[in-house]
Amino acid sequence: MPERHHHHHHYHHHWRDRDGYAHRAGRPGPGPNFHRLRRDTRHGKIAGVCAGLSNYFGWSVKWVRVLSVLLTVFFFPLPLFAYLAAAVLIKPDDAREHFADDESEQFWRKFSMRPKATFSELKHRFRALDARIADLEHAVTSDEYGLRKAFRDLERGV
Repeated sequence: MPERHHHHHHYHHHWRDRDGYAHRAGRPGPGPNFHRLRRDTRHGKIAGVCAGLSNYFGWSVKWVRVLSVLLTVFFFPLPLFAYLAAAVLIKPDDAREHFADDESEQFWRKFSMRPKATFSELKHRFRALDARIADLEHAVTSDEYGLRKAFRDLERGV
């Protein structure tokens, strides 16, 4: 039986691992994006609908609650039915589904809310990185680089 390389990085997976993201790509499931509309039962007052909405949209939960009370006062009983429907239909949050860091959360929140803007930003970032790599390749493969390296080696006595 061939030995597999074991690395101590917990983010690194062997390409044959069945539980790795690459193996699951294309299948239905959460993927790396945990930005979903969920009821926040830990921070909610009744069923966690307002807290879940505030988490999803990045709003203050206080203002979501104030708005829901005002809507209920002015449009009774429709907001009450909407709240009950949301409490039944929206899944509660899962404590296991959390982002690794704030940067990941901000990226996926922006991606979920404005995918075209996120794609455009990523496209520009990759173009800039590609241009920097091309500049490095040009510098390293130029005759001048080789000459400078040879002079440095001579100065060091290598």
